[in-house]
Amino acid sequence: MRVTFATAFLVTIFTFSSVHAQQCNKLGAWLWYLEITKFENYTKLADSLSRLGVKRVYVKVADGRLDSVKWGTVVDNSIPAAFAEKGIEAWAWSYNYPGNTANQAKAMYHAAKSGYKGYVVDVEKQFDGNRNALNALFSAFHGVRLGLKETNIIDDSFKLYCTTWGNPRTHNFYLDAIDPYIDGYLSQTYVENWGINHLNQIETCIDRCNLEYKEMGATKPVHHIVSTEKGNITPEQVNRFLRHAGEESSIWPIPGTNTSLRLWDTWKAVDWHMDFYLPSFTYDNYIAPSFFYPNPARDLIVLNDAATDYKIVDSHGYEVISGKGNSIESIDVTQLISGFYILSITSVKEEEKSGKLVIVK
Repeated sequence: MRVTFATAFLVTIFTFSSVHAQQCNKLGAWLWYLEITKFENYTKLADSLSRLGVKRVYVKVADGRLDSVKWGTVVDNSIPAAFAEKGIEAWAWSYNYPGNTANQAKAMYHAAKSGYKGYVVDVEKQFDGNRNALNALFSAFHGVRLGLKETNIIDDSFKLYCTTWGNPRTHNFYLDAIDPYIDGYLSQTYVENWGINHLNQIETCIDRCNLEYKEMGATKPVHHIVSTEKGNITPEQVNRFLRHAGEESSIWPIPGTNTSLRLWDTWKAVDWHMDFYLPSFTYDNYIAPSFFYPNPARDLIVLNDAATDYKIVDSHGYEVISGKGNSIESIDVTQLISGFYILSITSVKEEEKSGKLVIVK
């Protein structure tokens, strides 16, 4: 990938190493349970996913209250170790229900002790319109996580995510009840299930979902899951989805007997190695963030020195933010949804110069 930063006086081409690019790539795959994949063991599955280029795998470890007999994956430390050996992060996930919150949250305790690198709570129709149930469940998970940190079983790198609807408003889903307890969302943005019109407008669907999450109370990063289970989405469409959704997007589910095994052809054609990293750009006394993600996760563009004026336009050329003055030191971008933008600035010290930075999510 090449990124160009141009002024009226010069054009500079920035390149960067694939090592840094891959560090930002956390593209993931979702595992329901091993048996339906027809792989003999997790080592062989890990080897296959590694050869594709998968960077993270989400392993189901519980369903409702913890049952370590039925869901032995939650206490089996050889599973995350098998993936780690192939360079893949193993995260745990569970499908959850209202009530019995303490027992449900115990699954995260066992998963963390087993070596999983993060945890995802899946909440769906059972919580539609039920703020109290959501608050109780995620409060319980939050309490367990605090205990894990206090006992040094995990550190801040262990994240707690929520996965739920890609259209929370339709489900009267109280994201604001979840938001204080988690680090991010994995939106089930299943454009394949939503019909041909959505497949034809993948980028728009993702942008609208980001906006809806924000309007429904999400202040944490929103990442996206694309489904391939029906076999109707093409590799080109999957790649468009992942590129626009960003470095922590993922695909549901790993093919098996619950899908057509021909889906492996789709997965093999996915660009699992796509680059999401952008370097820092320096222009006179101005430094832009290395990765501008217009989402609540990134509140400000911090200027290294004051600017006299600036302007941000969207991919259609419409001005979305602008400002003038001699003491502008940061730009608030919390109101922007994810997308592509161009930032133009004029430096206080170099008023005759103006730069344009192509900013890519």
